[in-house]
Amino acid sequence: MRGCFLERTDPPLSDAGRDAARKLCALQVRSIFVSPLRRARETAEAIPCDAPRVVLPELAEMDFGDWDGLAWDEIEQRWPGTARRKSEDWFGVTPPGGETWQSLCDRVDRALAQIRNAPGPVAVVAHITVNAALAARLRGTDPSTFQQNYGEVIACDDALEHSQL
Repeated sequence: MRGCFLERTDPPLSDAGRDAARKLCALQVRSIFVSPLRRARETAEAIPCDAPRVVLPELAEMDFGDWDGLAWDEIEQRWPGTARRKSEDWFGVTPPGGETWQSLCDRVDRALAQIRNAPGPVAVVAHITVNAALAARLRGTDPSTFQQNYGEVIACDDALEHSQL
């Protein structure tokens, strides 16, 4: 695992993120729902439409607690046993001071209820863990198999009628 766990740490969009956000200029949506974190709000601004950006606190990235802002090797050094268990059971082990997978899924369900009532097509600008939970709910897939690159648009046509995730 590389990179840092950027849960509630709220840095601006990185250079790679800004480059990726430029890919969103082709999206044509009527509703946009966005995480309250700065990097997501900046990404949502790249979508060229008049639709208001509705900030949903439920779309914030998972709370990784004491692991927030740390690289995986730092986590392994500080919490070797918990890191090992987390690697073996990603959704069943909660980082110290962090949010459980079930808690994240509960708030994603609350967000999804609001999103489903919006005029489509819809764009959701959130974070990898939130998007994995959304995709699992909309597609019935295993969230552990979810993959997403910066600025990648993943369509979930079934539940949201031509919406964008």
